[in-house]
Amino acid sequence: MAGNVAKATTHDSGGEFEDIDTTPVSPKELRGWYAFGGSVYAMAFCFSFFISLIVESLAAAASFETSDHSVPCNTTVAGYSCVVPIHGAWIDPSSFYFYCLTVATFVQLVLFVGMGAVADHGNWRKKFMVGFSLVGAIPCILLSAVTNREAYMFGGALAVVGMVGLGGTYLFVHAFLPPLARNHPDYVSVRDNTAATRDELRATLDFITNKISSTAFVWMYGGAVISLFVTVVLNARLKVPDFYPDEYTFQIVITVVAIGWLIACAVVYKYLRDRPGPPLPAGENVMLFSVRRVFKSLGKARKLSNLYTFLLGWFFYSDAWGTQAAVSVLWTKTQLGFTSVELLIMAAEVQLLALIGTFAWNRLQMHTKISTKTSLLIQSSFCALIPAWGILGLFPSLSIGYKQKIEFFVAAGIHGLFTGATQSSCRSLFAQLLPAGEEAQYFSLYQIADKGSSWIGPLAVAAIYNSGASRWFVFVFSLCQFSVAAIVFSRVNLETGISQGTPVGAQEMDLPELTIVQV
Repeated sequence: MAGNVAKATTHDSGGEFEDIDTTPVSPKELRGWYAFGGSVYAMAFCFSFFISLIVESLAAAASFETSDHSVPCNTTVAGYSCVVPIHGAWIDPSSFYFYCLTVATFVQLVLFVGMGAVADHGNWRKKFMVGFSLVGAIPCILLSAVTNREAYMFGGALAVVGMVGLGGTYLFVHAFLPPLARNHPDYVSVRDNTAATRDELRATLDFITNKISSTAFVWMYGGAVISLFVTVVLNARLKVPDFYPDEYTFQIVITVVAIGWLIACAVVYKYLRDRPGPPLPAGENVMLFSVRRVFKSLGKARKLSNLYTFLLGWFFYSDAWGTQAAVSVLWTKTQLGFTSVELLIMAAEVQLLALIGTFAWNRLQMHTKISTKTSLLIQSSFCALIPAWGILGLFPSLSIGYKQKIEFFVAAGIHGLFTGATQSSCRSLFAQLLPAGEEAQYFSLYQIADKGSSWIGPLAVAAIYNSGASRWFVFVFSLCQFSVAAIVFSRVNLETGISQGTPVGAQEMDLPELTIVQV
């Protein structure tokens, strides 16, 4: 692609960084990135709602009653208690999914440590994004080939590989946000105005970053709505043989969405610019360089204290959010006996309200001028209400605490209203704290913090399920995680964090003509 590729400089009055490729972002490039994000989130939607049901259903079909291992599990009874043999051990079918999730988490953690920083150099960023998409889409397409109810191990393996590819894709999708914001025409016009102050530059960048991030989430939830429409049509029209897995319709849905994901790969590869970083240092090994950069980044915790404070909060918050979503989907089926139609209604409710919530929060922030940090604290407080209500179920005398279906529909509404908004706020706040030119490296840490904690929730839930204790204790665990995250987020100082990141980014780029003028 032709464009303005030049050494970076800084704004005299703000110390703001310009990328190596300073070509203004075009509407076509933005739409390509938005469309790709929509296809990726469509798959993420399928994974969040359907993959746990598919894997659990496959395991349950091969399981036996907990009280008698010679009697096949009766999965038609709400709240069934069964176990499935896994290499000589007997575990709960729901736990099998959480163990698969844990394996995928560890694999992603290794990949992010080994590859994340490489995307900051040369033209690797877009290539890795598309590459991980292929890794994730192909096993999702193959999932429709699992027609034997006993093939739960194969189905679980495909789910693990699909999750790894999806997580890797998200790493590089996120990494494009800062350069897209810094080279957006609306920001460039202010940056090139020599009379603009540092506060004006940062306020404009904050606004543009939030605008792009929020718009991206609108497209993403639009993709989820399309996948939901596909699900409804297939659920109504597809006649599945009785001897096929119970959730086979959802397997076909994932295959169809994965094909759309592959098509979007071609679109984004054509229209999204590479937005390259500096070349890899001479003589560096690609994998070892990335590992060293990750540990070097961790060594900058003192210089980037606010960025790492945010990452600590994200460590707890992302696991709480992901675990809560996974538990909720399985809870509706195994504890409340939700039908496929009821699950689809709940999924539609979440996606519709997520779309409304993302748009509404963006408008609210524009009109009230509240900061991204304040928005995040408000959103996380509302999210904590979901597990707080579930704790009431620990009291047998109460008929509330997710013991009735209507309660989960209300909880799903709250979850939906804040899903897009809180993710947009987290991504936007973190993007502003990044040292310029090191986006992929630090978004790798963002994903590492995510995946580095994402095994905690699944293992804790699996342990609670297998221990024989009340399953309502999972809500106690989730509330503790949300509370800790909110406390840590409250200690992030955005202004100080941006000031900390600017000189670190300038030093790492090592550009001779780069100067930072103190105001």
